[in-house]
Amino acid sequence: MGLFNNFKNKNIVEKLKKNIEETLNKPVSEIMSKYVISIQKSETLMDAGDIIVGEKVSCVVVKDGDLPVGVVTERDFLKKAPLDKKKLDKMKVSYLMSPKLMTITPETTVKEAIPILVKNNFRKLVVMKDNYMTGIVTQTDFVRLFNKLYESLEIKTSDLLDVNKVMTKKVLTISKGSKFSEAKNRMAKNNVGSIIVTNKKKIVGIITEYDIAAEIVENTNKCQSSSVDSIMISPVLTIYGDTNIFEANKLMVIDNVRRLPIVEDDELKGIITQTDICRAIFYFLKATYWHMDQKTLKWEKLEKVEAKKTLI
Repeated sequence: MGLFNNFKNKNIVEKLKKNIEETLNKPVSEIMSKYVISIQKSETLMDAGDIIVGEKVSCVVVKDGDLPVGVVTERDFLKKAPLDKKKLDKMKVSYLMSPKLMTITPETTVKEAIPILVKNNFRKLVVMKDNYMTGIVTQTDFVRLFNKLYESLEIKTSDLLDVNKVMTKKVLTISKGSKFSEAKNRMAKNNVGSIIVTNKKKIVGIITEYDIAAEIVENTNKCQSSSVDSIMISPVLTIYGDTNIFEANKLMVIDNVRRLPIVEDDELKGIITQTDICRAIFYFLKATYWHMDQKTLKWEKLEKVEAKKTLI
C-alpha cells in the first residue's frame, strides 16, 4: 500500500504541476474576447453610456480612427459624470475616458498579463497585433480560466487561502433611504465599485458601479432626488469567511457577480471582489509551483464542498 500511495501521490503532484504550467503559459489569444465594443472619441458621452448599459459591459474602447486611444468604464461614470442631463448631452466621450491605455500582444501569457494588471491597477488589457486591435482580455476571462483549473484541483496547501484572509474588512455602507447622489459621491471618493445598503446595521441591498452608470444614463433628471432604495440590488448574495478562494470564484462565475459580502450570523464582516480573487488565485498558483520546484510542497487532499451562501 505504501508504494501504491507514493506512486499515486507523485501522480497527483505531477498532474497539478502540468495543469498550472498550461494555465500560466496560456496565451491571452485563447481566452480573450475578439468582439470588442468601441466608439469614436468624437462621439458623445451618452453614446458610450448607452452602450455600457444596453450591452451590459464594463467598458467601451475609445478609438481615434482605427487606433485605440483610451477606454470608458463604469468607474469613469461613477467618478466623473455630472448629474446634469444638459451637461452630459454636450460632453464628448474623450472628456471621460481614461487615456492611459495598456496594450499587450496575443502571444502574451497569463503569467505575464496578470502582473501588468496588478502593477497598473487595471481590470482589462487591449490586445494589439501589427497596430491592429484584435481583442480585449479582462479579469473575468482570467477567473473563468482559474475556475476550469479548479475542476482538476485535488490538493490543499497552506497557500490555498480562505476569503477571510483576502477580504477587505472595512466595507463602505450607506443607510437605506439615503440619496443616490450621496452613494455616488461616497463610492467615487473611496474609489470602490460597490456600497452596501443597510438598515439598522442589517444588509438590505447592494449598489454597484454598473447600477450607478445605468441610473445616470437612464434617469439623469431624477438622479438628484432619487434614493438608493430604487436602484439597489436585493436580496444580496453573501458567503462565509471559511469559503476558499476557488469556491468563491466559482460562485462569482456561476452567478455572474464581481463582489461578495462576507457575513457571520448575518453580520457584515468584509467584502471580496473579483480583483482580490484573481490576484489571490494567481499568487496561489505561483507559490504552489515554486514549492513543487523546490520539492518542499506540503499538501493534503482537498475535500470539495459546495460553498455555503445565503441571500440576505
